[in-house]
Amino acid sequence: MRLFLALIIFFLSSCETLFFQEYKIKNYKFPKKEDNLYYTVNKGDNLYSISKKYNVTISKLINFNNIDSPYKIFPNQKIFIPKKRTHVVERGDTLYSISRKYRTDVFTISRFNNLKNVNQIYTNQKLIIPDQFERKKKIVKNFKKNENKKVKRKITTKKKTYKNKPIKKIFNETFIWPVKGKILSKYGSNDPGFFNDGINIESVSGKDVKASSSGEIVYSGNEIPGYGNLILIKHSKNWITAYAHLNKIYKKKGTLVKKGESIGAIGNSGNVKIPQLHFEIRKGKEAVDPLKFLS
Repeated sequence: MRLFLALIIFFLSSCETLFFQEYKIKNYKFPKKEDNLYYTVNKGDNLYSISKKYNVTISKLINFNNIDSPYKIFPNQKIFIPKKRTHVVERGDTLYSISRKYRTDVFTISRFNNLKNVNQIYTNQKLIIPDQFERKKKIVKNFKKNENKKVKRKITTKKKTYKNKPIKKIFNETFIWPVKGKILSKYGSNDPGFFNDGINIESVSGKDVKASSSGEIVYSGNEIPGYGNLILIKHSKNWITAYAHLNKIYKKKGTLVKKGESIGAIGNSGNVKIPQLHFEIRKGKEAVDPLKFLS
């Protein structure tokens, strides 16, 4: 029932992801002048306060204005503020479809627009669409690092045969049920225009929720609109599991947990009516059907 692509991408998709990471702007196409504005710095202003005022990332302000370390600004200085893109919601739109259209994610759109429920948007609603400038990866750097390497080619005479294997065996990973109960909503398109990235399991309020596999808790909190109390666990080989709508959280960020260990309690936090667990399994950025992996 919940869309979670955003959060996973934002926090976990790359080891290089940083909130205030710097990026080179060579060959970057700047927006047209009439689509932007300039802000005159007042006494007491800093990049953080300006970024909050105009809903722009600090890294973008630094790069657009060529501000050098230690990134100080001064009264009467002109700061270039790039204008955000907007999208007017049409009938049939979902945050998921909009995020795909603009190559961003559900969490980022929700955060920029202060949406209380990621499942509710309305026709003709105007949404701010953050661009990808501050999230570009340093692909060129990695390419140059490897372009001069010689590649040894192995010649084999044996013919390889491939068999169709179940997904679970290909990925060689198994997960246990975090809690047992009735499936309220399955993975996929359950309602017109809506895609569920996981499953929702009905249970009794206060019942323990187990870690589906061993790993490290990389998020533990309730700052994400629509999810209530939430835990994210990162496992080996870039697997990630998510546990939302918890009544209580037992473990803190950075805690190592074992498969089957209690991490929280069932609840109905985050705009759901009945006690339940929204559970997701992801391989990197891509959500998979939990029912194909649970044992």
